[in-house]
Amino acid sequence: MNLKQLEIFCAIADTGSVTAAAKQLNSNRTQLSMAMKALETSLSAKLFVRSGNSLVLSEVGKSIYKDCESVVATCERIQQTCEQTIDKFRSEIWLARDDSFPDEVWQTFIIELNNHFTATTVNTVLASSGDLANLVNTGQVDFAFGVDFERVDDANTDYLPLGRIRMMSVCEHTHPLASLKRVSDSQLRESLQAVMVYLNDKDNPELQPFSLRHIGFSSFEYMLNTIMSEKAWGVLPEPLIRPHLRNQKLAVIKHTYGLTHEDYCMFSMPGSAQPESVAWLCDQISDYLFKF
Repeated sequence: MNLKQLEIFCAIADTGSVTAAAKQLNSNRTQLSMAMKALETSLSAKLFVRSGNSLVLSEVGKSIYKDCESVVATCERIQQTCEQTIDKFRSEIWLARDDSFPDEVWQTFIIELNNHFTATTVNTVLASSGDLANLVNTGQVDFAFGVDFERVDDANTDYLPLGRIRMMSVCEHTHPLASLKRVSDSQLRESLQAVMVYLNDKDNPELQPFSLRHIGFSSFEYMLNTIMSEKAWGVLPEPLIRPHLRNQKLAVIKHTYGLTHEDYCMFSMPGSAQPESVAWLCDQISDYLFKF
């Protein structure tokens, strides 16, 4: 005697036929008939008698029906309780990322991750590139993704390069700098610059303004909007600005540092385990960066 046999017994008793019970249990008549024969053999009792076109419980069947129904219901409750408990312990991951990729790219990554790893809840926050490592160090997020401007050995942070990202010094196409065949340091310093600012307390020379006149933002998107509307210049990641370069709304400044490359990294705590979902995300990011 086993649980499946008791479930079949109850289904036949409730529906009055093997055929109807088979439909209810999404099984077939042969399997159900064999299960009932095995149950009757193990109990040494006949559980059903035929009445017209229906099967009805024998006297023995009637005497055990309630107990069998109770066993089946109890097992279902046990299974539901376990499933609900497992749901409470579903994995939850907090991610930070900068906006060096267009928003729609990250939205696609997260939606696909959610579809692939249904037991993982992912929370994503937008942060300045310069703050990513600090968010991981202070335990505010589990992993962070973005341009690595730190360039220092930090015992509190692991840096996993996922690819190289090209950074471009650009201005709006009608800006005076755009028409120059060669832009000098002094010409850059005299022009308004949109720069990246951040909150962590580390002095990072990579993020210091080059121009004597500058305005700071915590995102590349805000820098881009200012460059387009306020006759400023700035250093922006290629994935974010490629459409504007193609339609010639932006121009690359012809300066010594007009084009540079940085590592695009995943930031994590030293020794932290990398969940399968995060490994999958790293692969998607690497494939995306390879296109550039």
